[in-house]
Amino acid sequence: MIGQTLSGRYKIEELIGEGATAIVYRATDTRLQRQVAVKVLLSHVNETTRKRFEREAHAAARLNHPNIMAIYDFATDRNAEYLAVALIEGRALYEFIPADPDLVIEVGYQICVALEYAHQIGLIHRDIKPANIKLTSSNQIKLMDFGLAIPKTGDQKRLTASGTIIGTPAYLSPEQAQGLPLDPRTDI
Repeated sequence: MIGQTLSGRYKIEELIGEGATAIVYRATDTRLQRQVAVKVLLSHVNETTRKRFEREAHAAARLNHPNIMAIYDFATDRNAEYLAVALIEGRALYEFIPADPDLVIEVGYQICVALEYAHQIGLIHRDIKPANIKLTSSNQIKLMDFGLAIPKTGDQKRLTASGTIIGTPAYLSPEQAQGLPLDPRTDI
């Protein structure tokens, strides 16, 4: 996709990450003249993954917090579904392990503040792990990837089949690993 422009707006410039369901590119938003990240859903994913991708867009759009990555757009162009989000310049939290205790305290505090905000808005992240938290050069954390987020009220239909565990095994809370009902404490 490098060199292409999505929706006549996002000029794809560089590959910055790949996952099982999406590819992330650095792009220029030609309307607002700013750098963004564009997360493009892979074409082979199933319908449940597509619904999760759309849910991520809706969940992230509800959030406006300095410690949570901002979402700018959700669209489809040439059969490519994508999210345009803030480009976070920083390093994943796992790169700081082990860390100085003062940094651990500051980072831990910021993560808690971001989660408290998301929980007050009514969202449970469900995939808190070092790879989904970046630390900028000014030591500000950015919580990312709300693709597994669910409402804490349980009003919305779950996209996970009964008996299926979703999330990153090494970071699942006990209740999540057991397939039990979840509340905001699962993110802590």
